[in-house]
Amino acid sequence: MLGIRLSLLALVGLTTATAQNEGMIPRWQVEELAVSVQGTLETATKLAAKLRPAEWSAGGASAAYVDQHATLLNELEQAKLAVGALGREPDRLTYALDAFLWLERTDSLLGSVAAGVRRYHNSAIADLLDAARNRNTDGMATVKEYMRQLADHVEQSMEVAHAEAQRCRSQLIAQPER
Repeated sequence: MLGIRLSLLALVGLTTATAQNEGMIPRWQVEELAVSVQGTLETATKLAAKLRPAEWSAGGASAAYVDQHATLLNELEQAKLAVGALGREPDRLTYALDAFLWLERTDSLLGSVAAGVRRYHNSAIADLLDAARNRNTDGMATVKEYMRQLADHVEQSMEVAHAEAQRCRSQLIAQPER
């Protein structure tokens, strides 16, 4: 029984240790990506923080831009936290998923706010926001691919663990009673 437990522990350790299987984005690259994406998000935050959408109403802007702006600032911070967590622990599928979802959400909001900036404020600033959004989109695509690779790896590891557990179970059942 102890031997079976040890072999299961070894199997789990092996699958965890080989989390960077062939074809997966390497851990160091995910860590670098996180730093880069956080920089992009910080740039977008600095640009967005300088905006004053309440002043755009004189030009006919909807008051909804004020709410969108506040939401964008909050969600940029949440995205930075999620990407930072992924950078610290790239092997966590939940962190990859969180980072992707926050990046996707901020991408949408950046596009909307940039459109409002272009129409009611300053097209040069809108271009800067669009540039940050494009860099965000590149990072989001890489996180998405990594998330898929990581999910595939976890599924494969679970299949191997399940097969090993069934093999051990069969061995236990086949042992004669003492």
